[in-house]
Amino acid sequence: MTDVVASVGAVMDGVPPENVQAARSYLWRLEVLGHLDQSWSEGKWRIRPTMVTQLPGSSAFALVVGKRSPELEERLEADTVLHKLEQSRSGIGSLSDPRTLIVEYDNEAELRQVASSSGADFISCAALSIAEDLPSLGLGPLAGGPNTQGSPVQMFNVRMGKFMHVETFHRDGLFKQKVNGRSVYWLLRSGIWYSTTYAEGVCLTRVDIDKECFELQITEDADDPIGMLRVDKGLPLPMPHFQALTLCSGFHPDKTSDGSWTFENIPSSVANAVAQSVHQQLQIV
Repeated sequence: MTDVVASVGAVMDGVPPENVQAARSYLWRLEVLGHLDQSWSEGKWRIRPTMVTQLPGSSAFALVVGKRSPELEERLEADTVLHKLEQSRSGIGSLSDPRTLIVEYDNEAELRQVASSSGADFISCAALSIAEDLPSLGLGPLAGGPNTQGSPVQMFNVRMGKFMHVETFHRDGLFKQKVNGRSVYWLLRSGIWYSTTYAEGVCLTRVDIDKECFELQITEDADDPIGMLRVDKGLPLPMPHFQALTLCSGFHPDKTSDGSWTFENIPSSVANAVAQSVHQQLQIV
């Protein structure tokens, strides 16, 4: 993973440490879009196998994610109508998201054949599949908590939305500490420490003050209404949740002026599954 970050960072505008941060952000975006899997804690990554998956609410368009190559695009163009759509640069320096590949099809049997002939896996609708499998977020594994002799410990201030230095840590909440140069996160509940991640920890503490961080504006009325989903800026979503929403369109969400995320082409069922998983109540407007 370090080599990948260095390689991506080398082509970014600016100088370190800006390069490294931009590279990390870019790789995170590629994972959100379904092109790779990564584990920063283990220093591992992999390009995902090519996958063809139907877009929710559509019976004519499917998304191609994972490993892509000029040869793959040639095969797809020979078998079907292939659309190559540019992503927004979204303030990520000299690297923009890869083009979104969308193929047209007449029926599922034809789409399965297109996937097979191009060497791709087929999933009926990856967004719905991921959303349906999302568990209800809970406390992580038991842990020892911060090292009192280690680097400074910070506690997450839910109302201010940021971590702040603390001298003692006996009150329930989300804490972090640098361990070997990496931020490690814990939740304290009734005197017991649990290991967690930044996104899951914030979700589990944010619910104490706000359960209305998801707002779906319906744009297409159907059995499973589809619309634009706004997720409050103070609620970072875990990767599976972010992927479920992003794969509804194949495009990275827009970030509004107030920092909220807006996702397009989101079925009510997917929005509700993601919201319930992080203990939020979906607002329909």
